[in-house]
Amino acid sequence: MRYISARQMIFDAYHTRKGDSPAAAYFDRAQKLGDAVGNNGAKLRSLIAEHKRNMRALSHAGPFDENLDQLKMAVRRTEKRLSEIRTALEDTTKSSNEGRLPDNDWKIVHGLEAGAVMSRVESLPPHLAALARYCFGPFTREELDEDRETVELALYRQLLADGIRLPGQGKGKPTAQQLETLRHLCAAALYHHSETTWPYRRAGLPTPQAVRSWLSDAKGVEFETRFWTRTDRATWRGPWEAALKSLDSQEALCLQVVAGLIHNAA
Repeated sequence: MRYISARQMIFDAYHTRKGDSPAAAYFDRAQKLGDAVGNNGAKLRSLIAEHKRNMRALSHAGPFDENLDQLKMAVRRTEKRLSEIRTALEDTTKSSNEGRLPDNDWKIVHGLEAGAVMSRVESLPPHLAALARYCFGPFTREELDEDRETVELALYRQLLADGIRLPGQGKGKPTAQQLETLRHLCAAALYHHSETTWPYRRAGLPTPQAVRSWLSDAKGVEFETRFWTRTDRATWRGPWEAALKSLDSQEALCLQVVAGLIHNAA
């Protein structure tokens, strides 16, 4: 896989693990081989490329070139390093009783890199890992039900912890009905966020009327938007904007962790 952007890396990594890519058959094996090469497919990719450059330079050299010996030494050096890695991989493969080592180094690299990305994602707090999979993973909505609920609940709790004021709350605590509406609004906010971010970049729920329609269709609830733009009282616009801002911040945290792999591979 190619390290282009954090969002694309998450999609490609889970696509590999899910079994839809040509490298999927090697993924589980590649995870076991990771320890043998430091779980860094980028380094193996770089070494393969370096060896090819050395071989090409040697093939273009003449018999009387002054640097002929240096070119030969460079080829032997990278060839030796590749041989050492392949031996380690082969030993690990044999010990796992999973058959012979695949002869395609790039498939191994792909699996290792996918494993590195997934490791970064899975090391995040549960709600952030769930958000990354929900927004960028190659999964169906049904497969993402558990992740969706995790993100919605975390968002709901975060808004309450931040002391967000709900319409009609007054100075007291919010009612059960107001809290239930907030839960539904968090669901709408997550839907909107997942639709507007990469790779879809759709409109999502751009207006109060769109939010109301979605809540009616998806949740079967009536949602009041008449006072959405008023500034002299608490309206649902406040919690809505706070939810979207929180999701943006959470996404940034997810992507920051994964994006570090791009710099490591550079």
